[in-house]
Amino acid sequence: MSAHQVFAPLTKGCPVFKISQPITVLREPQQFYKQLIHGIKHAQRHICLSSLYIGSEETELVAELKNALARNTKLQVRVLLDCLRGTRTDSAGMSSAALLAPLVQQFGEERVQVFMYHTPALSGLSKQAWPQRYNETFGLQHIKAYIFDDDVIISGANLSRDYFTNRQDRYMRISDPQFSDYFVRLVSTIGQFSFRVLNGDQATGYKLEMADGVADPTRDPREFVREANELMAQFLHRAEIEHAVEAGSISEHDTLAIPTVQMRQLGITQDESHMREFFELVHAFARNYKSRSLMASAYFNFSDQYKRSVLDSASRWDLLVASPQANGFYTAQGISQYIPDMYSIIEHEFAHMARARNDISIEEYMRDGWTFHGKGVWSYLNQPLPQLTMIGSPNYGYRSIYRDLEAQVTVVPGNTQLQKDIHQEALGLLAHSKIVSQDELKQRTRGSPLWLRGLKPFVMKKM
Repeated sequence: MSAHQVFAPLTKGCPVFKISQPITVLREPQQFYKQLIHGIKHAQRHICLSSLYIGSEETELVAELKNALARNTKLQVRVLLDCLRGTRTDSAGMSSAALLAPLVQQFGEERVQVFMYHTPALSGLSKQAWPQRYNETFGLQHIKAYIFDDDVIISGANLSRDYFTNRQDRYMRISDPQFSDYFVRLVSTIGQFSFRVLNGDQATGYKLEMADGVADPTRDPREFVREANELMAQFLHRAEIEHAVEAGSISEHDTLAIPTVQMRQLGITQDESHMREFFELVHAFARNYKSRSLMASAYFNFSDQYKRSVLDSASRWDLLVASPQANGFYTAQGISQYIPDMYSIIEHEFAHMARARNDISIEEYMRDGWTFHGKGVWSYLNQPLPQLTMIGSPNYGYRSIYRDLEAQVTVVPGNTQLQKDIHQEALGLLAHSKIVSQDELKQRTRGSPLWLRGLKPFVMKKM
């Protein structure tokens, strides 16, 4: 049975794209940055950037956007960021919004649109009570997709200096006009229920406005959810109809790209259902054949349902996460410095639950001077090369399912070269990783303060 047959149920209820052009698997942050700059310089029709935030130090990237807009009067730019993170200021008072507002002023809203999505879970007095950084635990715009005409770079990486230098993530460039149009429309749809960045306030350098007739999530969250759900449901329904495929029309030589989104705060659970179906298909296959899969996340904070799916699966599973030293919070100050220890506690508890299985392993990424932010799935079934990969923004934790806006793409390769490229990507990550045992994790967490364990429910649902 071919992988296309095994995973055929994943094509139901989702748009499916047959990709005819070669897919490029990028391996290093520097390659990612070069592709971003190349895309900005060569785009003729539109540039569309969806990220959590743009680092306030990324003046070169913004300058390239400015130059591209000045060279080509037909070029349009859309940027989608999270409102809470995108308006957070650094020590110099700069933010993503302040960095981009001059583009809106210079080239006008007709050509430059900057959207800031705001969670409906933080409104009224609670919004005023929670300080910057901590307010982001309520929910974020977390989708990472970078579109330049017909090219789409799917990633989990944000647009800041560490993601371009020494913060390891995943990056895949897919070239297809219909696939690109899907993501442009996704960003535009979210933009319809997001704040727009306009030139204005002298203190901040910008002002935020909701589109006319759209409820403000900070004032009327219930109506906002109703309106946002309606817009997203219409978008997803249209995409499913326009890009549906019959199972019989799929050949094992077709490379399939299946995008899914998750926005549970808005009543959208497409990716959650997709993941549930995937785990069931892998389990059913593994009951008759040997099977193995690799699942990666920046943090060992997998949701309870995903951990249970791994533990109950007949397949072999390898889990790849950041070591404490490769965790982005390792050098943090204040209470955040204890977050890597908390993940080790959660990791040890899972290792204890999996102690009766010799086919479930935990590997930690450790590379001197680097942090790890990779996420995704590689499913080999019973073959030496991957038969499927998932790539995108979800970390597969509680907040990926319940709090944030997420998008990932399931790719079923239709040729050996792409399978080899995806396999080499996985091997490259594992080359900087090592398996950790239950005893090692027990020793690591032995000296953890008791109060830290008391914070576990908060970390599991908020981080």
